[in-house]
Amino acid sequence: MWLADLFLPARDDRFLSSLDRLSGILVQVAALFRQYVHEGTQSLSDEIDRLENEGDGILRQLTAALRDTFVTPLDRQDIYNLGEAIDDMIDYLNNAAREITIFKVTPTPHMCEIAEILENATGSIAAGVKAIRSEPQEAWTRAGEAQHAENLVEHRYRIALAELFEGTNMSEIFKLREVYRHLSNSADRADVIGRLIGKIVVKTS
Repeated sequence: MWLADLFLPARDDRFLSSLDRLSGILVQVAALFRQYVHEGTQSLSDEIDRLENEGDGILRQLTAALRDTFVTPLDRQDIYNLGEAIDDMIDYLNNAAREITIFKVTPTPHMCEIAEILENATGSIAAGVKAIRSEPQEAWTRAGEAQHAENLVEHRYRIALAELFEGTNMSEIFKLREVYRHLSNSADRADVIGRLIGKIVVKTS
């Protein structure tokens, strides 16, 4: 890239398009995960893994674009942090799916409920990302929904762990706990994403 190009104002769509694509993959992964814990079809877990790799590629492209552009439409660190947080949420959902497969555990009703909460959260995240520049109030509202999902998941997570540790099969307990942990981490990322979207809205309003 020529030096002069580094100082050209970046078009919004170069970065927001990448974030939009990444949040779209997050929506797909969450929907597939919900379907997986209900049906147990192995091909669904494999597709989640494929999408996770695709998301990694988009994050790399976003990072490269940030590196090669001097002027960005939003704060450079905010763009990167938002992309990384979305990618992290995808990773945690993928880890949960892979460990259900590897550990050969049967998804529990709590997992199914958490999966539905997370799927709804990803819809809010995708809508929030899309609205950042054009509809800041909508982005703010959707960000709040994503943050609220974390509270819902944590409540269900604690109930699930309490019931889990009432059992005596320690092998099963540890396996299920690992899956629950990934789902809790995924909800934490939803909260982080919501906060980042809100921060961007405040800074650009």
